[in-house]
Amino acid sequence: MNAFHARITPRTLSLTVLCLLFSPAHAQHAPQNEQQPETLIYREVDGRALKAYVFRPASSSTRHPAILLFHGGAWQLGDATWMFGRAREFTHDGIVAIAIDYTLALDNHSPIDGVDDACAAFRWARAHAKDLNIDTHRVAGYGVSAGGHLVAAAATLPAVRDRKLTLDDRPNAMLLYSPALNMAKDPYFMRLMKDHGDPALYSPLQYITPALPPTLIIQGEEDTIVYAKDARAFCAAATAAHARCELHVYPNVGHLLTRNLKVQYKDFDSDPTDAAEAHRLEDDLLRSLGYIKP
Repeated sequence: MNAFHARITPRTLSLTVLCLLFSPAHAQHAPQNEQQPETLIYREVDGRALKAYVFRPASSSTRHPAILLFHGGAWQLGDATWMFGRAREFTHDGIVAIAIDYTLALDNHSPIDGVDDACAAFRWARAHAKDLNIDTHRVAGYGVSAGGHLVAAAATLPAVRDRKLTLDDRPNAMLLYSPALNMAKDPYFMRLMKDHGDPALYSPLQYITPALPPTLIIQGEEDTIVYAKDARAFCAAATAAHARCELHVYPNVGHLLTRNLKVQYKDFDSDPTDAAEAHRLEDDLLRSLGYIKP
């Protein structure tokens, strides 16, 4: 469904044009001498090849930890190239970083397809651990906005389309940047899910258990696209379940830590100090889990 054919609210418009918040124009462009990814196909669905872009550390003497990166874009926009800049940074720290393309909620698709793809990507990475030279017990997920929903859904949902998820479907750790976590009654998400299933069945906040992997959430206090209260509720539920969840809420900034609070869907202006600290905190979590050497 084209969201512009529905009743337009500021929140609907913000979600629909989220590509302006994290678009290639804002992504890090690699110098010519930077590593280019190896392009692999991790899944084929209805004749469509879904790609994984693999960035490998220089050293290959031992099995490396891995991190799968999922872009934002309101479930309807974007591609894996949006995550290449952060992927290269992880690679410099000795992690195999894999930027993932997934099915967008266009035509007759819904966010369920993206969740299913995310689970398939984690399964694929572990099934090809030898070729990728990765440790199957250290496969993290990194998700931005809608991509954060996909990672969190893979970590928490008991099933996708009635298929019970296994440990191979799930990340061992989560780094979530302005993630969408509470989808049960979200009007925009409900429109995307129309006729495809119950939104509550794909809402990570509703499925937190002690099995939740170590999680870091980066969130803007003034975010009008995904809400700080939902991030707080997620971490509170995780703590109550005796799972590890670290939440860092930055004051005076909005979605993806933008300083442009009046119009958070364009003129994206990430606070550089907050963004730098957020990346440091992400690295700190990975370091504490043994993904990055001290």
